[in-house]
Amino acid sequence: NIDLNFYMDPTISNKLKGDPTKIKEIVINLLSNAVKFTSYGGEINLLIQKVTDSDNHIKFSVQDNGIGMSKDQQSRIFDAFSQADVSVTRKYGGTGLGLTISSQFVELMGGELELESAKDQGTTFYFTIPLEEVTSTEPNYTHAFKDITLGKYEQDIPTKLDSYLEKYFEYFGPAVKHFESVGEMKELNDNNVCKNYWIDIDKAKQNILDAISNIDRSKLVIIANVTSRGKIEELNIDQEQVIYKPITLTKLKNILNKTIETPTQVLKESAAKIATKFDANILVTEDNIINQKLITRILKEHGITVDVANNGLESFEKRRNNNYDLLFMDIQMPVMDGIEATHEILDYEEDEELAHVPIVALTANALKGDRERFLAEGMDEYITKPIETSELLYVLNKFLSHKAKIILDNEKAETVEAKAKVEKVTPAPEEENSTSDIELTFDDEPVKVAIDEPSEKMILIAKKFLIEKRVLTKVIENLGFNYKTLDNTDLLENELASANYDILFTDKDLITDSLSKSDENLAIITSINSKEEIKALINAHRG
Repeated sequence: NIDLNFYMDPTISNKLKGDPTKIKEIVINLLSNAVKFTSYGGEINLLIQKVTDSDNHIKFSVQDNGIGMSKDQQSRIFDAFSQADVSVTRKYGGTGLGLTISSQFVELMGGELELESAKDQGTTFYFTIPLEEVTSTEPNYTHAFKDITLGKYEQDIPTKLDSYLEKYFEYFGPAVKHFESVGEMKELNDNNVCKNYWIDIDKAKQNILDAISNIDRSKLVIIANVTSRGKIEELNIDQEQVIYKPITLTKLKNILNKTIETPTQVLKESAAKIATKFDANILVTEDNIINQKLITRILKEHGITVDVANNGLESFEKRRNNNYDLLFMDIQMPVMDGIEATHEILDYEEDEELAHVPIVALTANALKGDRERFLAEGMDEYITKPIETSELLYVLNKFLSHKAKIILDNEKAETVEAKAKVEKVTPAPEEENSTSDIELTFDDEPVKVAIDEPSEKMILIAKKFLIEKRVLTKVIENLGFNYKTLDNTDLLENELASANYDILFTDKDLITDSLSKSDENLAIITSINSKEEIKALINAHRG
């Protein structure tokens, strides 16, 4: 129960030149320490701002109102394994090597990790580093919503979140009418002044929460912690009108865009009355073969090209190497579940500065609170199995309306059978008992097959993403094959030349012309599959 607030200067380009991995590790470490030393009911603020008197410099700050530090403690805090004092360490734990490494990372990027602190008042860690802004194709949202008026509940003593929202609203441009009482809210509503009303239900007085029942539900925008699901369910409000903390620029942008769109219920009712064809490409991630076929058939009936992944890791790999308009993601799967796969995909899109592909959760569970839990994890929508046509059409129209061809109910819809793109890998000639009819997707790189290779040959794993490397290592180790992992992918060609490898698991963008021609007996695999498929492929290659 610690409030976490986030503010990022909206004028910062969404594309910056820098080291996202180091920055992420530093910020995570600072936030972890802030949580560790902040008591129940405390507050932590993360700010990312431009330095006004300097070109291309960004300042990162992590503030807390925790136990703070004395001057003497501050002078020792960046020493390895430094602790505030014995009693503090016993109660809260120490900072370990985290701050020392973070400080070194900041210095490597041309900055200095500094702090301001006062005993029993809190601590602020901050650093400024050069990050060159790159011209972005992202639309400019400066004053993009200047034609709408919002109502916002204002507490007697504004919170840090209130001040951040004010800054965001200054950027986006809507007129904001503040209300502190039920009477003021009623007056705004009776005169139809505001497009919607923004209320932080974690901070609002009870009489304000009671008065919400008199406001049209479609006009409410609720700000809440994920732990406030019970309150949200009592309000019986559409989850699309809920912003879960911490509030980010993207969340605000999405909710403001929806403010000027057709109400959700209208879209749902319309979707149920029409049959729609979509010129779209969708990835379905589902480990159950029967469910795969059912979902694929339904989507193909609506003209959609369907690709299938068997688990979260394979889904992540396919997202990296292919273009999709929408992702359906099962929640419970082997190797990597849907939640973890969603996190990896979101991190990948952020790191590579790619447009977000909407992710729709697929689950057999229909329990209260599931939908908001999935949305809080970064998913964009939720649909239960077995899938109902009306719900599916609502989801498709919500995310793929720009790719839709609508056919009215009284018109006979022609079924469009979209061909799923599958490449067949043909293994080398084998004995009767070998496996030869396995279909696997390997992007555009064919597997090169060799026969009669000596048994001492090894498998080389050269993957840029740590999680892929770990999963592959575990699978191949469990299968009992000899392997080696390569940490520095820049040395890939040298490593291949230095040892006797016959199979290479790697990334498509690491394959050069010289590498692909270096050994005709080397099988190059750029797609990660199930344990059984990996075993069958290795056995087929080695005969």
